[in-house]
Amino acid sequence: MSLFIFSDLHILDANDPIYRSLLTLLNKRVAQGDTVILAGDIFDLFVGNKSLFRERYSEFFNALSLAGDRGVKIHYIEGNHDFLMRGAFKRLSAVSLHAKELSLQFGNQRIFVAHGDTVDRSDYGYRLLRAFFRSFVMRFFILLCPGSWLDRIGRTSSRYSRENKPILVTDFSLEERERIRCLYRSYAAEKLAQGYDFVALGHCHDLDEMQFLIGDRAGQYINVGFPRLHGSILRWDIGSEKIYREPL
Repeated sequence: MSLFIFSDLHILDANDPIYRSLLTLLNKRVAQGDTVILAGDIFDLFVGNKSLFRERYSEFFNALSLAGDRGVKIHYIEGNHDFLMRGAFKRLSAVSLHAKELSLQFGNQRIFVAHGDTVDRSDYGYRLLRAFFRSFVMRFFILLCPGSWLDRIGRTSSRYSRENKPILVTDFSLEERERIRCLYRSYAAEKLAQGYDFVALGHCHDLDEMQFLIGDRAGQYINVGFPRLHGSILRWDIGSEKIYREPL
């Protein structure tokens, strides 16, 4: 049995090549007994339960349904580009939705997975924005707002973000890059100290990993990175001593 973890695909539309790779993985590469974790920002925009998004990515929902029928367990952790999705998954009994993070037990191994957008506890501006986007006011707005409007607003926001903020950690200044890596590694060390054996994160698009020694226990932190450019996802097999990268 294997565990597949991927995040930050930022699928743009149904013709996006990385979307086709995701469908191939779900339809052909995962088998009975496997677990798939979609750890946020799978889509560049998917908000609420709008028919526009469900129809645009209908092949994705069909692939999840078929994978569930084959005995594959699926977890979806919401990110900062895809959230308030409970309604979209309500007909898929094989999919478990999580707002921020997930803990799993495989044999004697404990695995912690999170999207990673709340790792920086000092970023109060983002934390307030995140809370607002999940508030009752925003839920009501999304319920009333036409899907086409949400799509237009989201695409404009994403384009502005891409034009004004580096995509990869390696594109930041050396000082900022080290600050981000230190934050994520420290967060992972906290989780490992709580008894986890593996910690997998995303969000910061940093192809980073580190081995830790917590007392007499070994632990591993690994970040998914940015599969669109790095071309890999994460995989862990029962009995393996580490999570490794596998081509998407």
